Amino acid sequence: MSELDVTSRYNWSVYYVDPKGGDFYGTRQPLKLREDVSDLFHVVSDSDRIDLIAYRYYGDVRLWWIIAELNNILNPLEILPGTILRIPTYERIQMQVLS
Repeated sequence: MSELDVTSRYNWSVYYVDPKGGDFYGTRQPLKLREDVSDLFHVVSDSDRIDLIAYRYYGDVRLWWIIAELNNILNPLEILPGTILRIPTYERIQMQVLS
């Protein structure tokens, strides 16, 4: 990870690494959701897509990025069957992420 100048507008952002070699920066603060006893777990099947998993647990396909980030998924199109995903409850993300 390269160092950022403290005055950089990206200093607070999520740092993403391009697997093909180029570095680039996100534009939002990282999620700070620790594991909790209320978290659910989902075993990925052959027919699963991360957006549909988000719909199943949150009722909104646009929240796929929360599942991806909390499970360190860099490419959401390549989640392997058998992968166990940690899914925080909607109430937790509503209070701590979506507010």
